[in-house]
Amino acid sequence: MKRFQFHSLVLAGLLFTASCTQQTKNKLQQDTLAKVAVSQPKTSKLDTAKPVSTKTCSQIAYLILTTSPRYQSLTNGLKERIIKNGGTSFYVSYEGSPYPKIDSAMNYSKTFDYSIHENYPDHAPLIASFTFDPVKKQLFEYNVAQDSLIPAAFDKTLLVDLAKACK
Repeated sequence: MKRFQFHSLVLAGLLFTASCTQQTKNKLQQDTLAKVAVSQPKTSKLDTAKPVSTKTCSQIAYLILTTSPRYQSLTNGLKERIIKNGGTSFYVSYEGSPYPKIDSAMNYSKTFDYSIHENYPDHAPLIASFTFDPVKKQLFEYNVAQDSLIPAAFDKTLLVDLAKACK
């Protein structure tokens, strides 16, 4: 009988310790959350300044492409049409860049070159090709029939960000 009582006391002690430990953990979590919420630093006038853009030259060139009205008209509802035809989506291929190793572009080019493709299980037809020339500060769409570049409208305010990023 003493043996049974000893095991019961040990078990009761372990259960008591476990419940105290759990309560302590909960209390610590509540205290930590309260301290984090209270210890927020006050903002100063210097903290409210707008951050400098951290986008790279190629990211801004891509933004110039994807915000252009021509790109948007080509891709608006495109995914749904491709899915109806048995495809999965469309994608933009980064064909060329002045900085191919940094940008992970396929080839070196003096311009930023992109192509838009439909994506099907067995093929990926080309929809359009675009080029952004950083020297001329112009976006072009490649016209296959005339083998020429046609200027495309884009958000000119992005040129300020491009100039900062491409220094």
